[in-house]
Amino acid sequence: MTFLVGIPPENVDQVWPLIEDRIEEACLTSRGKEKAFDIRRSARYGEKQIWVVWDEPAKDVLAAVVTEIATYPRKKVCHIQICVGAERERWQHHLQIIEAWAKENGCQGMSLVARPGWSRILKRYGYDTTHHLVEKDLQDA
Repeated sequence: MTFLVGIPPENVDQVWPLIEDRIEEACLTSRGKEKAFDIRRSARYGEKQIWVVWDEPAKDVLAAVVTEIATYPRKKVCHIQICVGAERERWQHHLQIIEAWAKENGCQGMSLVARPGWSRILKRYGYDTTHHLVEKDLQDA
């Protein structure tokens, strides 16, 4: 059995050693925009949210999720910035918990930037692929 827990800002430091390596690895694909340290700091201030998927029998962390609420002029959206872990099939359904939390916090939508494989997986949960993110570093151009 797995369960998802939202980590309050005051408890981020307690769980951080369990997820730091996974978050840092995910940050490597952000092309230098952010490091794990930056996410930790933002989560401490409540600017981002940390979610952890626990494996009940093993008392182990299966996944970590980082969200942030983006407020646009006409819509408030919960953005999943990072979602990393093992044995995805055992915990991907917990996305509904984050969606419910987002709705309770005034969000009218969800968004995420993900690898193409996630688009297929999330389709069954009602997500549509609306964009592809294409990036270029100008400092190397």
